[in-house]
Amino acid sequence: MRRMMTFAAVLKSLEDTRAMGACLARCLPSGAVCLLRGDLAAGKTTLVKAVCAQYAIAPQAVTSPTYTIANWYEGDVVVCHVDFYRLESPDDLYNLDDGDWLNPDGPTFIEWPDVALNFLKGVDTLEISLGNVDGDTAARRVTVSARGESYGALFSALGALAEVRGLTVLAPGSDKGAHAPC
Repeated sequence: MRRMMTFAAVLKSLEDTRAMGACLARCLPSGAVCLLRGDLAAGKTTLVKAVCAQYAIAPQAVTSPTYTIANWYEGDVVVCHVDFYRLESPDDLYNLDDGDWLNPDGPTFIEWPDVALNFLKGVDTLEISLGNVDGDTAARRVTVSARGESYGALFSALGALAEVRGLTVLAPGSDKGAHAPC
């Protein structure tokens, strides 16, 4: 059985989100598949912008792919950013080649990933959930989880990031001070 790793914390500011994005950029394995969860405006695309900035991709080039399904950004590393919000069922994915929305050479970030879960069976994925924190419009609760060893270095780096930035680390599954994302 593969080991489950989880990290949960409160990102207090946009700077904390950018620092987490930098951490992800440094530690994601090649071909990483990141499932982004959270309500509208939870910060999913903001986090992708923060990762892309570390790969010399201009933040203004990174936009939500809600209407295009997938955006590809080229920098020091090629990043695929997918948004399945408009897809109604997994059947909609049969019209797409997985090469249109999975990047074997760099990270793929998938917003609203539920319709793709059957296509990702057997793939090591990293799930990142973002949610609002009660009474603080700038803060976000983030939970990062993965099965398998591919992301082990990332979890060590996230722990170090929390210590350096003074983040409030939460017990996994805790909703202390935050709304759990849908």
